[in-house]
Amino acid sequence: MTPPTDPDTQRIPVRYWIWLFGAAVSLLGDLTMTFGIGWSASQHGGRVAGLVLLLAAAPRAALLLVGGAVGDRFGAPRVLMASCAAMFAVTAALVPTTLAIGEPVALLLVLALVVGVIDAFFLPSSRSMPRLLVPPEQVPRALASFQVTGVVFAVSGTAVGGVLVAWSGLAAAAGFDALTFAAMIVVLILLRKTIAPPGRMPTGMIRSIVAGIQVAFGRPLTRALLITMTVAAGLLMPLDALLFPLLARSHGWSASTAGLLVASRSLGVGVIALRILMRGAFPRPGIFAAVGLLVAAVGLFGLSVFDPLPLTFAAGVLSGIGVGTFTGHVLPLLMNSVEREFQSRLQSIVVLCQSLALVVMNPILGSLSDVGSVGITGVCLAISVASALTGFVVLTRPVLRSATVS
Repeated sequence: MTPPTDPDTQRIPVRYWIWLFGAAVSLLGDLTMTFGIGWSASQHGGRVAGLVLLLAAAPRAALLLVGGAVGDRFGAPRVLMASCAAMFAVTAALVPTTLAIGEPVALLLVLALVVGVIDAFFLPSSRSMPRLLVPPEQVPRALASFQVTGVVFAVSGTAVGGVLVAWSGLAAAAGFDALTFAAMIVVLILLRKTIAPPGRMPTGMIRSIVAGIQVAFGRPLTRALLITMTVAAGLLMPLDALLFPLLARSHGWSASTAGLLVASRSLGVGVIALRILMRGAFPRPGIFAAVGLLVAAVGLFGLSVFDPLPLTFAAGVLSGIGVGTFTGHVLPLLMNSVEREFQSRLQSIVVLCQSLALVVMNPILGSLSDVGSVGITGVCLAISVASALTGFVVLTRPVLRSATVS
């Protein structure tokens, strides 16, 4: 796309900003909780940490297609409401549980399993909301505004997560997460009459799932974007919850420092998101998505070789700039590549592909980090090389190089 012209700079609907507030607050709690789970699991070693994250990804992957079809059938706001209520109950109950029995491996495994099931319904509907709330031409700016707002909360959220976990472990993170889900429930109540109800789906649940898969993988651009995002997810998504905590422990850093390291990556994402929000996405978003992977590779290389804390933070920021460039151009392309009535199903397939990548990569990366000849720095170096190779492959695909947001 070209830098925004008059139609691109019209006001985004107020209802989107109301939703954005709730989503950002919810993100703040999610980041705190994710960091808390990752930090608690990392004390038991890389294999246990990888297993905990595997149990969160596996049920999510198994139920995502159902969650996407449910979102398109009953409406994303209704599914979000039910999911938020369930997460509020789980996180609220986790506070007295952890205070009573601590943070044993069994509790972490059960928690990961329950969160994974709820996420299968929460994520497709949540990620489809921008497309339901704004016109297609405003999707890049809407997603960028979410990233900018999210980075502010992410930088503070990971720092808050580190402080809360250092203060009172997983119990503090869970209590804080419960409060943010309560806020999201209030927002959804305010929005309940502002979004048109879903049309009646002409087919049954199974046929609607099949139709969503056919749309996602039957279109060359959508298919290429899904494949690229799956590879990138396996390489880059384990950073915050698995690799950064392990990297911090290998350097002897505290939980608070590990949280700041995660925040440094989020800060880099925010730099690019702010640019897109103010001026629109760069021309030829497919090419710039590939460039983002190359920049992320450079940042990951820095994480593998730098030992001083300031240089490590700088490498984290650079990796975030790369990730932000990639996601800021791939996500609008993907969202606008299918019709509005397929959004929840498309997002369920996106999250499914990402979850399958995590199911494979979390145990592998966690186990490799425990190998003395590899270690966590060797894992970061390997991810750097793989990210660069993926970026070069994207540059060779004409359907991605010539893609535009419409």
